[in-house]
Amino acid sequence: MNDTPDHIHKKQLEIILSKTPGQRFLMGLQMMEDVRQLVLSGIRKERPGISDKELKIAFISRYYKNDLSEERLKDVIAWIVKK
Repeated sequence: MNDTPDHIHKKQLEIILSKTPGQRFLMGLQMMEDVRQLVLSGIRKERPGISDKELKIAFISRYYKNDLSEERLKDVIAWIVKK
């Protein structure tokens, strides 16, 4: 889906490419942190009062559900539970 007009997309690209590689790297890190915080906020909203350990498990389950096999996800969750 592309809901950004071409002239705006070109301007965004121009702004991004005007940054140094280090600045672009930091922008990427900030975007990853923003997504992480959005996921955590969504879990907290769904489950008020969730413990830190439960939050970590819920985050890992939600964030990596498409990247880890079910078996590997269970291993990671078991590791978190043991901590």
